[in-house]
Amino acid sequence: MQTTNLNRIARGDVSELVPLPTTHRSITPATADAVAKPRGGLKKVSFGAVAKPKDTKTAYPVLPDENGQAGEIAARIIERQEQFEALEGALKTDKAELKQICTPFYFEVNRSRREIPSSIAVNSLNGEVLVTFQNRYSLLPDEAGVVAIIGDGDLLGKCFRQSFEVKIKSDKLADDKQQEFIERLQALAVELGCMDAIEVKEGVKPTKEFHEARHTDLTVEQNLQLEQACPIIAQIKTKGRRV
Repeated sequence: MQTTNLNRIARGDVSELVPLPTTHRSITPATADAVAKPRGGLKKVSFGAVAKPKDTKTAYPVLPDENGQAGEIAARIIERQEQFEALEGALKTDKAELKQICTPFYFEVNRSRREIPSSIAVNSLNGEVLVTFQNRYSLLPDEAGVVAIIGDGDLLGKCFRQSFEVKIKSDKLADDKQQEFIERLQALAVELGCMDAIEVKEGVKPTKEFHEARHTDLTVEQNLQLEQACPIIAQIKTKGRRV
């Protein structure tokens, strides 16, 4: 058959060529995953429809609890924790409110005294509660609020002083430079360009004498105004005071 076709082609007669048998192969377009990736760039494996893990809470081994005892305890903990948080919030509010009520009386009763009682007693049907005004004050960012009340004269210098802390963040220093930095401090920080490793915390706080001097040097009105700028830290005590 192949010879007959060749003779016909030689004569120029191609109208009756007999088709030659062929081996058919199924050719399908190459998928994107099958095509070789060009060199360079980020090569990634395609997982197609494979499920990807979703963000879920960590799964921990569960305690076998045949008799349910552990589950009962856990339920009580959850319930009591919620009750405790609610009670703690209410108690915190009550203490702050009681301190606010007692503060004016604290300054009035101690006006011009040299020896200041630490607490104000509050009686109740359930016993006595003490509102203790400690010689402790929060750090102020600056003296502006205080100056507005007592001025910037000698009284300011007597009752308040600058307070600051200098912190060194070692994680911002190379390991091989830490000891040298400690020894040379700021001079070395400038030299090595590590000034961002130094953090200065600055503020103003009352002197040790202020807690007593405020009752002789300041009026009740000034002390109450200072409560807004520099509140006194107070504690509420009940232990050992009940009926």
